[in-house]
Amino acid sequence: MGTIWENTDNSEREELLGEISTECVVVGGGLAGIMTAYELQSRGCEVVVLEADRILSGATKGTTAKLTAQHGLIYGKLMGKHSPLFARLYYDSNTEGIDKVENLVRRENIDCEFERVDSYYYETLDAEPLLEEKEALDKLGIEAEFSGKTSLPIFVSGALCMKGQAQFHPLKFASHLAKSLKVYEKSPALKIMTSEVITPKGKVSAKYIVNCTHYPVVNFPGMYFLRQHQERSYLMAVKTDKRVGGMYLGGDGHTFRDYSEGVLIGGEAHRTGKGKGGCLKRLSSFAKKCFPQGEFAASWSNQDCITHDGLPFIGRYSVFRDNMFVATGFGKWGMSLSAVASILIPDLIEAKANKYEKLYTPKRVNIIAAAPKLITDVGYSVAGLSMGFFGKKEERCSHLGCKLSPNIDENTLECPCHGSQFTRAGEVVFSPAKKPLNKKKG
Repeated sequence: MGTIWENTDNSEREELLGEISTECVVVGGGLAGIMTAYELQSRGCEVVVLEADRILSGATKGTTAKLTAQHGLIYGKLMGKHSPLFARLYYDSNTEGIDKVENLVRRENIDCEFERVDSYYYETLDAEPLLEEKEALDKLGIEAEFSGKTSLPIFVSGALCMKGQAQFHPLKFASHLAKSLKVYEKSPALKIMTSEVITPKGKVSAKYIVNCTHYPVVNFPGMYFLRQHQERSYLMAVKTDKRVGGMYLGGDGHTFRDYSEGVLIGGEAHRTGKGKGGCLKRLSSFAKKCFPQGEFAASWSNQDCITHDGLPFIGRYSVFRDNMFVATGFGKWGMSLSAVASILIPDLIEAKANKYEKLYTPKRVNIIAAAPKLITDVGYSVAGLSMGFFGKKEERCSHLGCKLSPNIDENTLECPCHGSQFTRAGEVVFSPAKKPLNKKKG
């Protein structure tokens, strides 16, 4: 299933052969990795990027490409769990990230379909949650408007609008930035040590290591495999003369946004490895009801890392790895948060004060708040490991050995423990797995 973003001219890069040294190595060539490497290089740091496959071939190519600070109904929750200052910093950081993307587009004259558009969160049943979020935003001094109707082709009980957000073509944007970077493709990080990254045919020695691999591939220290899970969701591009006039996310789980030839529609999210099948069929049926005269142009799925508290991990990888940094757990909001990572991590490397450091620190621990989701994730891990231990070797995930489940919609194998995805032939599609499956020959 190809995405609409993949028609970008993106020349292949060489594989790493032999040993090299650099000041900083960025592992992972998605939007977060490319933007962070570009920022570091612009500050005078010598940077090398390692990508396991082709740059921008992972989660970045499957995104809806929304740049917004409206991440569902998050601000009331952040105020309740933390403080108004905490919630306002979250808004400010994402707004700064969006502004950074726009500034790069203007300064570098990047043709990437960037435009400022309004963002909406809608409900199809009770509008009360929208009014409660509006009250929270008012207290924070964040402008938002409530409306009883939208331009969507479905009934809504109300929508909350945050004006002046943005959308763009992520691969055109990031591939332009990557042109000035030293990138090695087909060079997966097989082992990451204190100051070295080992690839199949080479080694990089570096003072700083930045892990931007969507899902961290280093299990210890950090233990990110216990601190987040992965979800898959599905998207369709519908060619149509109709437009929805903004970016939408709903309480019914559907997402909409315009693109050059029509409308993107998404939904049907489920924990990776726990899909019931029929996701694409249901989404197709919904899209057809919305745009009966539309023509289906493409369909695909994507994967998101979800942390227990809903906030990403951006900062130092662990208290035991002072020179290693991480950007992961972006949830559904990888575009704006990738930009945030490209602001925060370079500041940390340069030992500069950054007001967002405590907000996103991977060191944060809240056992009480995280307990329910932690117990759920541990439960999946225990069950998956048990079934993997007693099952066939070729059905075990190459990450930690959990039993894989079939994804009928995509004809792939998925790990319900930590979200690795494989082709039926055993090749890795999504991390944290680094090695292909041990498939039987013949």
